[in-house]
Amino acid sequence: MSVVGYTYGDDNLCPSCTVGRMRANGIKVARSREHEQAIRRAAERVGTDFSDERSYDSSGFPKTITSQQTRTELTELPDGERGEIEDEKCDRCGKWMKLGAKSPTEAGLTRWVRDDFELPQALAREIARKLREWGLSHPEFITEDNVRQAAAMFPHDYATVHLSGDASFGLMLAPEYDEDPCFYCEQPYEKHTFVCETCGTNVPAGIKHSHQVPVKGQLKVRTINK
Repeated sequence: MSVVGYTYGDDNLCPSCTVGRMRANGIKVARSREHEQAIRRAAERVGTDFSDERSYDSSGFPKTITSQQTRTELTELPDGERGEIEDEKCDRCGKWMKLGAKSPTEAGLTRWVRDDFELPQALAREIARKLREWGLSHPEFITEDNVRQAAAMFPHDYATVHLSGDASFGLMLAPEYDEDPCFYCEQPYEKHTFVCETCGTNVPAGIKHSHQVPVKGQLKVRTINK
């Protein structure tokens, strides 16, 4: 089991932040890339039995966090779902302890969603925001199902994938068959909602609307209100 961080006082910290906190508390820690050895030697100098964590309290000296102990519970998933990430953020710098990296910014996550799943920019932005709300802020922890589930929550153009005339796959802006799934959210056309560019209202797919809706994927219908 590798050591990925430390519990120090009320915080769970990455090795670098642990050493910084120790120095701020007056404990001398040698400069070294091997944090565990440096912390172990510091324990010897202050008379702490680092090998027996039951013999001291984390308020006075750090206790190790191993890779098997890191857990982050996801409590904001939709429909009351529960999830868990097998990693944990440093309470000081926000770096994921096992990954050794911070989560990307919202703009960075948007770019990843857009490029990895070939999504429109506007939809990718909404998905990235929703994923972060759910606690899924790093691509390492995000599945395709997470992305498709988030996509289904926002109005977007419908598109499906089928073979085109030259035998290559291409996006088609109208369903070819019943229950034809959308490339972006994997929901059928009938489950979609569009934004009317004339009045700005949300228009359910297949429902007649008083404006011709000039958006890709929407069946264009013009009716006259009486």
